[in-house]
Amino acid sequence: MPLPRRVLRVATGGVVAPWNTPVGAVRILGTPLADRQALMLSRLGLSIAGDVAPGDAGKETDTLYVDDDVDFAAGTLRSWLKHAGPGARLATVERPPRVGELEVEPQAWFRDGAITDEALPGATPVRLCGVRWGDGARPVRVEPLGFAGRSHLPGPFGAGQALDWAVDVRTAVTVRHWVHLLRASYAGLGVAIWEQLLLRPWAPLWTWMRSPLRPRFSVIGRRCKVHPTAILDACILGDDVHIGPYSVLRGCWVGDGTHVEDHVTARLSSIGPHAHVGNYSMFNLSVIGERSSVGHIGAQVCAIGDDCFVSTFATLHDLNLRGNVKVRWGDRVLDSGVPFLGVALGHGVKLGAGVTIASGRDVPNGVRVVAEGAVARIPADLAPGDYHVSAGRLVPDGG
Repeated sequence: MPLPRRVLRVATGGVVAPWNTPVGAVRILGTPLADRQALMLSRLGLSIAGDVAPGDAGKETDTLYVDDDVDFAAGTLRSWLKHAGPGARLATVERPPRVGELEVEPQAWFRDGAITDEALPGATPVRLCGVRWGDGARPVRVEPLGFAGRSHLPGPFGAGQALDWAVDVRTAVTVRHWVHLLRASYAGLGVAIWEQLLLRPWAPLWTWMRSPLRPRFSVIGRRCKVHPTAILDACILGDDVHIGPYSVLRGCWVGDGTHVEDHVTARLSSIGPHAHVGNYSMFNLSVIGERSSVGHIGAQVCAIGDDCFVSTFATLHDLNLRGNVKVRWGDRVLDSGVPFLGVALGHGVKLGAGVTIASGRDVPNGVRVVAEGAVARIPADLAPGDYHVSAGRLVPDGG
């Protein structure tokens, strides 16, 4: 397999809202994106020699240029390098095709062994990512690896609604928005689970030998406490994790020191280190940051930052019955391409009971929200009777 002489990282200067975090510091499965790039390259015997400005990318034909906002799997790069060479650019297959106004990679089409700009019959859509050898003028397609299918689900948009899904371990995702972070997390989960089950099958086997009644195809770290009634399917747990009674986690990554209480349900979600998930919480396709405490009864497709607190009776909407969810990106409002999307919470956000956040919204860092209907003042001489809440005060009915 040919290898470039060296690797340079292209400093795009991107910042991801609502956290206002440089893209290289954004964490995916608990690891900053910059460190993930270095780790994936190291698996191929490559290392990052330094950073360059976007205007300097492509000047050296024997150098691999990697944008600092692209998260990729080592297998993706390995497969691409087998067919690449000077002047090549990474092209990944869309399974299923993405739509909407949030797409940042140029889309092209692959047909009869060639890349075209037209959606001709029988053509396969591909994304041109920020990984290129030299000037990257020649797109080289990476064949997908994994599973794909279609399910029919009941829902508000008609019975038997078709849902295309795919688990592809040859992925590359450009992260410039919190929705992109969710995509990168899903892709990272798929790759991590694939590697644990197929590339290192002794790890889940050893976990099963230690605790045959609890985890299935999962990898559990040291000093973890998993209740015998909990169910873990294809999960990766760090060290010192606590999983309470009757909790069900499927396809999840859980960081060190995280405490998951009783009757919690989570699917395809990433829960950061030292987080706390309250009783009867439900998370699907979501990301929870470090040290966050979340008691939300049901959150789906949400990105929650570090040091957040979400009360049990706060509501994070995840659906728009009138069309696709709109999201903010800078000073623009864009179509996400999907009607099913949650919210993003910045670092240190606190949401009290009764607070409702509409789908697609993002809450900036450090914001604390208390519901208007909360009773703030209760007089010591309050007389028996019927009251309602107005501006935080108890007002007698009819008064």
